[in-house]
Formats: sequence, C-alpha cells, structure tokens
Amino acid sequence: MDAGSITMLVVYIINTILAIVMIFVEKRQAQSVIAWLSVMVFLPIIGFILYILLGSGLGLRTRLMLKKTNMANVINNKEMREIIVSHNYVFDKNTNAILSKYHELIEFNYTWADSILTNNNKVQFFNDGLEKFNALKEDIKNAKNHIHLDYYIFANDTIGKEILELCISKLKSGVKVKIIIDSVGSLKTRRRHFKQFIKAGGEFCEFFPPIIPLKLFNFKMNYRNHRKIAVIDGKIGYVGGINLRLDHMGFDKRLKPWRDAHIRIEGTGVFGLQSTFLSDWRFSKNDYKYPIRYLSSEYFPESEKIGDCPIQVVTSGPNNDKCEIKNCLVKMINLAKRNIRIQTPYFVPDEVYLDSIKLAKASGIDVEIMIPEIPDKRFVYYASLSYLSDLVKLGVKVYTYRGFLHSKTMTIDDEICTVGTCNSDIRSFKLNFEINTVIYNKSFTEQVVNAFKNDRANSDIFDEKKIKQLSFYKRFKMNLFRLFTPIL
Repeated sequence: MDAGSITMLVVYIINTILAIVMIFVEKRQAQSVIAWLSVMVFLPIIGFILYILLGSGLGLRTRLMLKKTNMANVINNKEMREIIVSHNYVFDKNTNAILSKYHELIEFNYTWADSILTNNNKVQFFNDGLEKFNALKEDIKNAKNHIHLDYYIFANDTIGKEILELCISKLKSGVKVKIIIDSVGSLKTRRRHFKQFIKAGGEFCEFFPPIIPLKLFNFKMNYRNHRKIAVIDGKIGYVGGINLRLDHMGFDKRLKPWRDAHIRIEGTGVFGLQSTFLSDWRFSKNDYKYPIRYLSSEYFPESEKIGDCPIQVVTSGPNNDKCEIKNCLVKMINLAKRNIRIQTPYFVPDEVYLDSIKLAKASGIDVEIMIPEIPDKRFVYYASLSYLSDLVKLGVKVYTYRGFLHSKTMTIDDEICTVGTCNSDIRSFKLNFEINTVIYNKSFTEQVVNAFKNDRANSDIFDEKKIKQLSFYKRFKMNLFRLFTPIL
C-alpha cells in the first residue's frame, strides 16, 4: 500500500470509531450522527478536525463538575427556600388570574427546570442597546457591595473599556467585582484587556478557556456560555440579548438598524440571575466546596416590597439532556389559545419545537415569526428561510426585519412572555448555556407585543409569493444548509 492509501485507511478507521462513539457512547440523535458522518465522508481529514473542535461532547468529568457547582442544587434546599419565601411576599396564585391560568407552566418550570416563581419584582424592558448600556452604567456607579458580570461578548472597544473603567473605579471604593467572559464569544478580547482590572483587585475568569494560548484551538469551543447577566448588590439584575460591544449599541453600519431585547429586574427575581452567575463562577474557578457559604445576605439580600410582577428564571445547557428552555417554550406554545409572536435572529428548530408551532397553527392560533432581513451568519440565515418556507405554506405569518434583529422573545395571547438569551435554534436549545425569564404580567407583556408591532412596521412579509421569487441559487443554499442544521 502506498502512503496515500494508508492515510485514507487510518482516516476511515478513525471516522468509524467516531461514529461508534457518537451512536453508543454519546447517544446522539440520528440527524446529528448523519450530518457529522456526511462531513467526515466528503471532507475526511478536515471533517475529523472539525469534529474534534466542534463536535466532541462534554466529558464525564466536565459534566460532574457542572453538576457539583450548579447552585440550583443549593437554591432548592430548605435554607434557600426559606430565604425566598421570606423575601417574596407570598401570594395565592388562585387570586391572580394570570398565574391561575398558567399554573401548568409554573409547575412545569419548577419541576423540570428547578425554577422557583418569585413575585416581588419590578421589571423594565429595553429594546435599544444604548438605553440598556446607560442604565447599567448608572447601576454600576451606584453599587454598594458587589458587581457580577457574566457576558458572552465583552469587547475590547469603547463599550467594554467604559464598563471596565467603571468597575475599576468601584473596586477602589471597596466594591467587589467579578467578571466572567466566554472564551469563544469574546475571541477577539485579549486577557491583557483585564490586566488593570485584576491589578485593582477585580476577579476575572473565562468560561471554557483553551488548554493552550491559541483560542481557536479549544476542544470545548462548541459549548458556549451565551448568557448575558449583570447583578448589582443582589438587588438589581439584567438579562437578555444585548452584549457589551459597539454593534449591539447599533453602531455597525452593515447591521443597522440593530434591534434587541433586554430587561432590568429589581426584586427577588434577581435571585435566579445571581444563582446562575454563581454557578458559572464556581465552575469556571473549579470551586465546588462549601456552596452554602454563597447563601448569604450579601448575595441574596432582604428587600422591601418592590413590585408585583411574577417571574421564573429558566436556565439550560449541554450538561444534561433536559433542554429546559426549549421545553419551556414548547409548553408555552401548547398553552396558547389566540396568538403567538416570536422574535429570533435564527430559526433553526428541532422537530419538537417545529411541530409545536405547526400544531398551534393547525389549531387556529395566529402565529407570527420575525427574523432579520440582514443576516450576520448567512448559512444559518438560509437554513432559517428553509424552515420558515414550510411554515408559510401552513399559514404562519413570517416577517423579515429591515435591519438586524437580535431579540429573543415570545409572547403568548398578549398575557405572558419570555425574554432571554436563547435563540430559536438547535445550538441554543442543546449546545449553549442559556438563560431566559418567563414573565407572568399582562402590562409588561404588552410592552413586548408593542415592540413586535413596531418592528413589524419596519419589516417585509415573507410569503409564498416571495418564496416563488427566490432564485434557484438561493433555494439550493436553503436546502443545502438545512441538511447541516443538527451541527450548525
């Protein structure tokens, strides 16, 4: 055998071993196995490298560490439950029409996702990056005890630098600051960007950092901490789609106008954000001992009556197969009686999520979905159009926003909604670490609905007429990229 034949034989053996691992060890779904095998057949050597970097699952040790450092295990113990009850100004769900109507969803999120309903909340909605940025700056300036920032993208631009400078200033006044960034999301942000922050006493870590200094050579780069969380003194929290980078403020001419969704919470709903941050922190720092020490009034402070907006915080990640946020969304869709409105930058659903939308539409429910007209990831965009084309034929109304839409929201019957970090795609459902809030308040939900309607006025309808006008080349790309959706 010549050298070329030996090389191909070795590649064939390796690919066969990987297929066995995917099927019998990782127990992946058939679509994912077929997609990866297709890549490795057509691109034997490159496919193997891509699988090692992007496709290999989380190891047993990593899963155990994630389980050990998960604050939900602590939050749901007797001590934490007593803290929440004492701060929550307990109410009877039977006296609240919305909570009574959606008690199944509340119970599901509690049972399936360890999410406790909190009622003592005041919530503010942002659909503009600069609004959120300015509000966050003010809250950082007013911090008295601690600042916790957990961002997928923490850029080394004027936005990131301004936040860091504020944090350094607060460190000098005795406020404790912890920052987590995702290694892949903040790929262009060098560690030296945080040098002065660390020197001033700030604490910093990367989520799934590479083993060697080369950030692109990271065996866990496919598993991203996509969360955007800020917690100030345990009393104020931010969560949603807006990262700390200039384009998220609407300054990227190519992706302009930029639309997004974020919320600011005051009250006990912040506890869910705090516990998620502490889980990410403990995992990143390999800190799995004595978690009970985090259940202090410093991190979970008692507060006066603030508001009456009920919230559940739901998190999910690749450390288990429960897909908590996706199943929460499916449950919401199944409970709809009149209308469903979805905003997402990417629409690459799995069968369960897709079928729930189809069943809702077939049941006479008005379904509207909005994605951006200007894509930032073209292969995901064309895959999205492929799925949406199928839904259009069933009567689902689809809109393309004339700009870039980064919002991750869903409203049900104009009564309840979810705002968070999770896109309507397989990556967010199964591969990323995500966080969403479910808000059981009609007046707040109306703000999210109005944002959808305002964006609809700046959108084009994607209907059967538009589909027929698509060129052969675009149709080809739609069908081609759809094949690889299990690994996008």
